[in-house]
Amino acid sequence: MSGSPIGDEVLVRRAGRGVAVQAAALVALAMLLLIALVTVVVVRGQAGAADDLLRSAITTADDVGDPPAGTWLVMSGPSGTTSSPGLPDELAPELEALRGQATEQIKVITVENDDGEYRIATGLVKARPVQAVLNLATAHKERARLLQAMALATVLALLLAGLLGVLIGRRAVRPLAQALTLQRAFVADAGHELRTPLTLLSTRAQVLERALRRNGAEDQLLDDARGVVGDTRRLAEVVDDLLAAADPRGAEDHEPVDLARIAQDVAAAAGAHAEQAGVRLRWTAEDGPAAALGSPSAVRRATMALVDNAIDHTPRDGDVRIDVRRRRGEVILAVSDTGPGIGPEAAQRVLRRFDSGGHRSGRKHYGLGLALAHDVANRLGGQLRLVPSEIGATFELVLPALPDDGPRKV
Repeated sequence: MSGSPIGDEVLVRRAGRGVAVQAAALVALAMLLLIALVTVVVVRGQAGAADDLLRSAITTADDVGDPPAGTWLVMSGPSGTTSSPGLPDELAPELEALRGQATEQIKVITVENDDGEYRIATGLVKARPVQAVLNLATAHKERARLLQAMALATVLALLLAGLLGVLIGRRAVRPLAQALTLQRAFVADAGHELRTPLTLLSTRAQVLERALRRNGAEDQLLDDARGVVGDTRRLAEVVDDLLAAADPRGAEDHEPVDLARIAQDVAAAAGAHAEQAGVRLRWTAEDGPAAALGSPSAVRRATMALVDNAIDHTPRDGDVRIDVRRRRGEVILAVSDTGPGIGPEAAQRVLRRFDSGGHRSGRKHYGLGLALAHDVANRLGGQLRLVPSEIGATFELVLPALPDDGPRKV
């Protein structure tokens, strides 16, 4: 499994496209709401105007030969029922039924048939039934033209919103891209400057260790010398890891990481710190595989940060434990202490950079350890979580377990 860091230019393009899509979506939503609102207003306005026209036609009707434009009149009298020329014959049954229910109060209804939709008003004028009929086809055509015009306006607005979104997005994320570039440059420059003195330090530590071995030094002194050699090698791995992360063209190759071995190494490396702080440090691991796919140096840094944080928050004569176990496809490395603990309200705050609140002992701290472990967990597809604990605090570094059949290429 490998992941490729994303270059700043790609970040800018993706952010610009994201802003463009969001702007277009907002404009589309606004236009849809506008279309719905205009449609409701137009439909109600047309219905109100049609009803007013029909009522006016009935109250002012003298004969069926001079109806208002777009309407037909139907009048009944002693000599029978007459209607305006052009009235559809299909409406005769509905009109006759409505005339039988005519009252002095004018009633308006809508009738639909195969030929179209009609609005019919019926009332009594001088005790005689009078009806006015309006064909709604013209209103429907006007409504369709309005909707087409608004749809065209929506398409043009979306195109304009997309263009403006890209321009605004690029301008908005440009400071972020510049900040990322400066951050990468700083990490790369710092890492490059550290490599030479670290190489010299590692060489001198190896020479010192070999000299002590030749001169028959005590076992404790030889162990300390070997520890210095191992620490300088791990520090060089950290610098290489930082340089790889700062290179936008590079790729991070993941490999199997034995978390039990990591726990053992970190316990040995942090032993001197724990002894100086008067804290007992021990580690345990369940039987069986406890391997995850990731970066050994990154997992070691995260574990060391958790252990270092636990030691500094534990009072003298307290305990710090590293427990490794596997549960349901995950490998969990838990670091527990017997310090004052962390309240639920501070659970998220302590993961921020430069948050070093609470009891700390010994060296000066900058509040970066937990944030570093959190970033490493996220980068490797896992998580860092604070679990409830009766005494002290317990942080769990959770990583996806390596399948028993070995690593997979993803």
